Amino acid sequence: MTTLGRADSVAASPFFFDVNEVSCLGWLHAAKAPRLGVGVVMCRAIGYESMCAYGAYTQVAEQLALAGFDVLRFDYPGTGDSAGDDAQPKRLQSWTDSIVCATQQLEKLSGCSEFCLFGLRLGANLAAHAAKQLGGVAKLILWAPCPTGRAFARELRAAAFTRDRSHDGVSEPVSGDIESMGFLYTTQTMADLEALQGLPADGRLAQRILILDRDDRPSAKPLFATLQSRGVDTICVLAPGYAAMMNEPRETHLDAPTLTLLKNWLLTDLTDLLETNNERADPSHRPLFNADQAKPRQHQFDGLRETAVSFGVVSSGLAPKLFGILTESDQAQEQPGCSDTAILMLNVAGNYRIGPNRIYVHIARELARAGCRALRFDLVGLGDSRHAEGFQAAHLYSKDSTPDVRAAIDFLSAQGCKKFYLLGICSGSFVAFQAALADPRVTGQILMNSRLLEWREANPDGTWQDSMQQSYKSVSFYRRQLLDWRVYKRIFQGDVDVSGIANRVRVLVGARLNRAMKSAFRTNSSEQGPLQKVKQLSRRGTDTLMIVNANDDGRDYLEFHFGASGKYLKDDSRFKMTFVTNSDHTFSDQNGQKAVISKVKAYLGVHDSISS
Repeated sequence: MTTLGRADSVAASPFFFDVNEVSCLGWLHAAKAPRLGVGVVMCRAIGYESMCAYGAYTQVAEQLALAGFDVLRFDYPGTGDSAGDDAQPKRLQSWTDSIVCATQQLEKLSGCSEFCLFGLRLGANLAAHAAKQLGGVAKLILWAPCPTGRAFARELRAAAFTRDRSHDGVSEPVSGDIESMGFLYTTQTMADLEALQGLPADGRLAQRILILDRDDRPSAKPLFATLQSRGVDTICVLAPGYAAMMNEPRETHLDAPTLTLLKNWLLTDLTDLLETNNERADPSHRPLFNADQAKPRQHQFDGLRETAVSFGVVSSGLAPKLFGILTESDQAQEQPGCSDTAILMLNVAGNYRIGPNRIYVHIARELARAGCRALRFDLVGLGDSRHAEGFQAAHLYSKDSTPDVRAAIDFLSAQGCKKFYLLGICSGSFVAFQAALADPRVTGQILMNSRLLEWREANPDGTWQDSMQQSYKSVSFYRRQLLDWRVYKRIFQGDVDVSGIANRVRVLVGARLNRAMKSAFRTNSSEQGPLQKVKQLSRRGTDTLMIVNANDDGRDYLEFHFGASGKYLKDDSRFKMTFVTNSDHTFSDQNGQKAVISKVKAYLGVHDSISS
């Protein structure tokens, strides 16, 4: 295993460590000399907020490492790339225990003797409780902490209630559990949240505490007052960047003032301390970080084996530029004919490799249990394949990612894989489609809720393309809703975007008329659209499965090109369009994800790619 090379930071080293017999993925950012001998443990937010903040949190870790701090960021048990899932018992305690364990890991690997815990949202509250378990730490940074666990639980319930489940047709989970922002919170987890204090009632937390209040709805004053009343050296600052970071999952770059504030506060009092302690002031007396110590980079659980891998090179002689997690059965080598099938999972918008609401983790592990190999990896500019240029929205619908997919296929081919399926949701399906066209090694493509499969610059259809970047539902959905009297009440109350829906219908009708005109007057046009390109792939021997949420607006786009339910390709045995009901655009709910996994497994089973 090799570590990633980045133009704007020191290299980070991935590794797995155990927390109460559950393995977690961690990233060590070794301090760039001169090392300060101080470690920072990054405690992530929970659920959807954690996904939104992934890029910004990575940026903070990189910048603190450049400033001389040894930094560890990691996934709690049952989150991100770690083992486990939302249904595990005693989650809050396991998350707090994992912070304590991560601090111990950082001490062992870096030799640091002083630590700062840096937590975001509920992660800030967990960091405070972990600090008490540790007997206190040198410094504690609480960014937008929740007033209490009960307050966070109320937010989760409000988000779950706001989503009109009956309108979307999404069924409720088991009584007592809730699904909020695409994640499941069990009855026990909700009860534990209700009982969680914003700060431990007693005990030493830290010598100094920095509270970064949120810049949209400041709410940290009560916690600040509590800490001051205890005599803790605490300051509270309104820091810019929180609202933008939480807008949606993407590679957010933190505002420079916030980064500067963090670094300056961490360095305060540190210079004097180092100068008065000759042993710590001399870097030669401090243990040097050894990346080889950060092992293992593979973990095994529930009959599966997952490996942190890096591959692809920027140019000859440079370090790998792409990072991913390879999931396979721990008996993969003993299943010839199954383990030679690989599924490559491609980023959705700015989401990193776990996919929206961790769907790629769930799919990968289910397919690995069936005998396949699944690689969820980050394209250049996303997740842990970040580089100096960072992520730009324009990358979502360009062919720039095709070389990254080729590199992933090269890597899997070297591992003995012979069949390659590309899987992507929304913008990920665009990348899959373009890569399949470019690389004849692609055996099949699984395109889910596609809004665009090609992007043609300066094209008269640009209005149609732009329209597909605005989130609505399918026209067939709105047609059905006209039969529901309750909809008219919502219209009169102003709860329905009538003008936006009307514009979407107008654009769709206009696109159909435009195509009819072209067909009537340019019958010999050589222009190739998605339909012709899918036919071309079929002739080459590449299969296509389209999975569509029945109410998704991408259905309009796909049926525009391929006909209702794909009827234009009904005689093509290599093409199939299938629908999932009762879900949303990213299949965020439990039932939607189960339906997708079932359809993907059935599709691969038809091609003798997995064993049931």
